Amino acid sequence: MKVWVAVLSILGGLSGIVSGFIVTAFGAGFGEDEMASSGANVFWISALAIFIGFLAWKFKKISGLLLIIIACYGFVANGLFFTIAFIFLILAGILSFRIPTVKKEA
Repeated sequence: MKVWVAVLSILGGLSGIVSGFIVTAFGAGFGEDEMASSGANVFWISALAIFIGFLAWKFKKISGLLLIIIACYGFVANGLFFTIAFIFLILAGILSFRIPTVKKEA
């Protein structure tokens, strides 16, 4: 289960980076400063989502919540360009909550 969270967050992060780059490029090309700014924010937040996916191995609940928040923010900021990343990050966030805790034997 931990591996799937990492894989889904990598896929979601990479597709979010592509989405953020596309929106930033179109925003800059058409002179829309607000669009370019939100695209750049999504670019960096998506890069952060990759690392948060690996943090889910240690901090399950916080990482899951952060992945879901990043997915929702990216979808609001970038719209339909972020749909594929949204699906991957939502799934990673939900799976992060379901990682079983392993009890260490003394």
